[in-house]
Amino acid sequence: MSAIKIDSINMFLDQFQNFINPEIKNGIELNAKFKAVAHDKKIFPKIIDANPEHAKEITEIYKDAYDGTYPYKEMEDEIAVRRMLENECFRWFIFKDHEDTTAGCFTYQLDFEAKKGYMRGFILKKKYFGRIDVVKTTIGCMVKIWRAYKDKIYVWYAENRTAHAKAQHMAVACGIMPIAFFPNKDVFEGKIESDVMHIIYDQKALKELRRNDKPRIIPSVARCFFYAISRYHLGDVKFEDTLETLDYVKLVELTKRLIIKTQKDKFGYEVITFSFKDSDSYFAFLYTPQVQNFEKTKYHVHNAEELFVFVQEFIRTMRAYNARYCECFVSAYLPEHQKIFKDAGLMPRGYIPSWKYNYNIEKFEDHIVFNYYEGQIDESLQLVDEAEKLVLILGEL
Repeated sequence: MSAIKIDSINMFLDQFQNFINPEIKNGIELNAKFKAVAHDKKIFPKIIDANPEHAKEITEIYKDAYDGTYPYKEMEDEIAVRRMLENECFRWFIFKDHEDTTAGCFTYQLDFEAKKGYMRGFILKKKYFGRIDVVKTTIGCMVKIWRAYKDKIYVWYAENRTAHAKAQHMAVACGIMPIAFFPNKDVFEGKIESDVMHIIYDQKALKELRRNDKPRIIPSVARCFFYAISRYHLGDVKFEDTLETLDYVKLVELTKRLIIKTQKDKFGYEVITFSFKDSDSYFAFLYTPQVQNFEKTKYHVHNAEELFVFVQEFIRTMRAYNARYCECFVSAYLPEHQKIFKDAGLMPRGYIPSWKYNYNIEKFEDHIVFNYYEGQIDESLQLVDEAEKLVLILGEL
């Protein structure tokens, strides 16, 4: 296999276009010339597209790998998994060994409107730990999925564990590089863990489809920006630190009009939404009780005062729920929003180029990850070199 550094989906597909055997029906196998150089003691499994009939097999993989402790319980629920497999926004691969026994799986969640794909759950049954060639298997999956959605999905990302560096190595081998740090976001097998966000782009997302005016960021975002620009050559940015004073009278009036709604599902996930009476402004996020975090935050406001009230309630709610972690992706073109999150105690821990697609201008816009965490970060983080560089730049090590 080549040691060429992959810098985009386009380069990856050019590099590995002959990696898999396209003649195999209902699955993927390694091309003969790659089999000749494959490690004798490692298995390159057959990779097949999962269908709803594989739901039970998938839940058994999760239960086996984590001894029933996997925190996201919908992945252990056969009905929930079957519904995902029936949904065009999910693609699942099943791994089979040479005896056609199920060894593991890999999941892709597709957001066609946002033109993004989320990669999650590369999981093996325990008996296959150390026996599967995970890098070649990952490459095979990426060739299949990135070819299939080349003109529909332009950004692919993952959140990888730091208790070990296996998933990080697999991602980097495919050019999926570290971009943001999520300290103490997860819990696996009863232990609090941090995650590293990895990302890869189609070249169009960073060039003709990226918003072309200068991002406007507060100075505290500089470290994240310079880390990102060292890889993606993003051009200039404008720093802004002088922001208008908030209207106190308006803040008091908005606080009186604040409405809070919650909606909980059978797995305990809770969508919490803030809004104002007689307004279309909102601030919504997901609470995951199994790991005690707030994520998937989205908001729409008309002014800085509205966002300030929402963010203050966000922090208050976090305390009330005893949540350990919260995050929000904030526009890189709205420094007043960035300052509100920063002043509330959330810190910038990743500058994400071309993260959100704006249909009004038909361009991707850069965003910044702001997050907050409780407790101490595990000193035994296992990080690939680029992830370690990121965490050092952020001052977390």
